[in-house]
Amino acid sequence: MEEHKLFHDRYFLERLLGRGNFSEVWLAKDTKTEIQVALKIYAPATGLDDNGLNIFAREFSLVVNANHKNLLKPLYYDSCDRKPYLVLPFCKEGSIIKLIGKFTEQDAWRLLRDVASGLAWLHAMNPPVIHQDIKPDNVMIGSTGDFMITDFGVSTHLKSTLRKSMSSAFSSAGTIAYMAPERFSKDNTPIMANDIYSLGATVFEMLEGDTPFGDNGGLFQMKGAEIPELKGDFSDQLKKVVNLCLQTHPWERPTAEQLEKYAEAGLRGEKIHFLGKGKTPITGRNWKIVSGVVALTLLLVLGIATMVIRGKKQAKAEMEAQQAIEHTNDSIQQVISQLIVQADAKAAKGDAHDENYEKAYIEAYRLYQEANENIPKLLNGEVYQGEKALQDKQHEIEDKLHTAYNNLMDKVTLFNDEPAVAQEFTERANAVRAILND
Repeated sequence: MEEHKLFHDRYFLERLLGRGNFSEVWLAKDTKTEIQVALKIYAPATGLDDNGLNIFAREFSLVVNANHKNLLKPLYYDSCDRKPYLVLPFCKEGSIIKLIGKFTEQDAWRLLRDVASGLAWLHAMNPPVIHQDIKPDNVMIGSTGDFMITDFGVSTHLKSTLRKSMSSAFSSAGTIAYMAPERFSKDNTPIMANDIYSLGATVFEMLEGDTPFGDNGGLFQMKGAEIPELKGDFSDQLKKVVNLCLQTHPWERPTAEQLEKYAEAGLRGEKIHFLGKGKTPITGRNWKIVSGVVALTLLLVLGIATMVIRGKKQAKAEMEAQQAIEHTNDSIQQVISQLIVQADAKAAKGDAHDENYEKAYIEAYRLYQEANENIPKLLNGEVYQGEKALQDKQHEIEDKLHTAYNNLMDKVTLFNDEPAVAQEFTERANAVRAILND
């Protein structure tokens, strides 16, 4: 790409605004409308093959209707010389990266509110869209001063496709500083809580001038490092919210919706009621943690109900009890969604039919089962809208496990004259049978 050249017979490239891992962003003039736009061109050096272009188009079709004030929605999508590109509104103020270390407390509350609001919208999509790369470069300043998320809709699959097509000059992994601890674990399936951690790291950097763990991100937390506290003259409430976002365990972080409410209260200067704040779990299993949250919440509700309160105090108690129930339901809904995302990934791995593929199906079945077991824990009769779809997925995996069992038993018969091989297939088949008989 070169300055003062026409791109795709329409966009006059005025100057390079930035270069990321997989793309270049140019300030361009649309010669048909005479409007300045931002042109984001992916794989600018090499382009993509047919499969890559198809994946790109399919991925962005999921977010084409992202109509939210805190999401910088693309105006148009196309490709030129096998290089996919997006036409975006041009934000004259650019990203917040130039304001690192200059944020006030009010700026931080606004950033938390706006980005959390945009994330809540993305996370509520079906299927959920997880950004995976929240950082100062990807938060733009709108014409009204609102903060807007850009670069959403680039999934892990799409990033992998782009990475394979990029030269070494464009393959730098410069976002480790914002990655949550679980991103460095064996099972690093993207979950919504990843985005909350990245937002916490971004706010920390905007206030302090550096990310919590430098260039190492949550990798240091994986090794036991404690979360540093904001050193500036900031309120205890803001420090606590940022700390919650940076919690080592995903389930201890607030949801995007909860975080938006916290930030709105912070902006108004009100006391924030931290419902269901993170506790150290007895075990790492999500359903046990949620059970603990439910038990604590029910104790709170029963305790409030037994108090003799009149007038405004009683109304306040009832409101807090309802908020506690809503928070518990939000937490359970999030755990269910995260379990389903993990199970879907395992199911897809099983569908590849690589060696020991039935193990992936077994893990998927257990995760779907765990998600189903969390549904009855919703309080006040709240309904989980995706219950039937979840049950259908579990039944589908059950059918695939039955097929896998039959295939393995066929191999036992086939290798009957080779005892060692037959024994291996027998053990694998027994593992499948055990999960089906649970």
